Amino acid sequence: MAKKFFKTLLLFMVLFIGKSYAGWYECYNFKGNIANNPITLSIQIRESYFGEKEKKNYNLVGTYKYDRYNSPIRLEGKIDLKNNQVVLYELVNEKQTAVFEFKFSQNAINGSWLNKSTSNRRPLHLQVVSKITDLNLASQFSNVDVLQYQSLKDFYLIGSYSKTKGIDQAQMKLLKIMSKKDNSLYQTIDLSNVSYQTGNLMTIIFDNVLVVDFDKNNLGLSRQLGKNQDPLNIFYNVRTRKFEIDQNNK
Repeated sequence: MAKKFFKTLLLFMVLFIGKSYAGWYECYNFKGNIANNPITLSIQIRESYFGEKEKKNYNLVGTYKYDRYNSPIRLEGKIDLKNNQVVLYELVNEKQTAVFEFKFSQNAINGSWLNKSTSNRRPLHLQVVSKITDLNLASQFSNVDVLQYQSLKDFYLIGSYSKTKGIDQAQMKLLKIMSKKDNSLYQTIDLSNVSYQTGNLMTIIFDNVLVVDFDKNNLGLSRQLGKNQDPLNIFYNVRTRKFEIDQNNK
């Protein structure tokens, strides 16, 4: 299933071969609050959605979580690049359940969050804590944490991205396994010795880690592995209670 998932965007990725000199990530990571509820939120600015005519004007994707519950929620929407006004929709079971509205800034942000079913509006406060831009060879950064969309029963996942000057794309250098219960770091998986670039195959940065088997805590990590695009398998060892890289496909 993981192999099939990581092949789904290959057809669309052909369109980007001419842009191989640079990556496709422009991301901003925030910390803040909806009313009194602490949240972590990330957005990625894109040219457009692929193949979704009804969303042709949407140029934002994202994910966020309430820091008390730590279950990532998908976001989609748009930013008016003329005035930086953002409208961002919360998606639950493919339905838009809430709306974020704010003016994008790299300073303090004040806006609102609206529950679409109850019309309950709450104040939103955000602050940019980090960003990723790998659209040109000159950009460089290290250890920028990005919340991944999929999660496990007891854990959520953070990819830590780095890029050196002259390298064409950001790469996930660390995968952090975080405890949903208390936000503590459960384990860090070092990807520096893995063959091929990791964590940058998917055009949406939040989709680079896939839950392969929810019950067994098995994961698949995207990587640039030639034509097959086989994911790197990461499994949970019940005996040691640790996540391990499958050495057979490393």
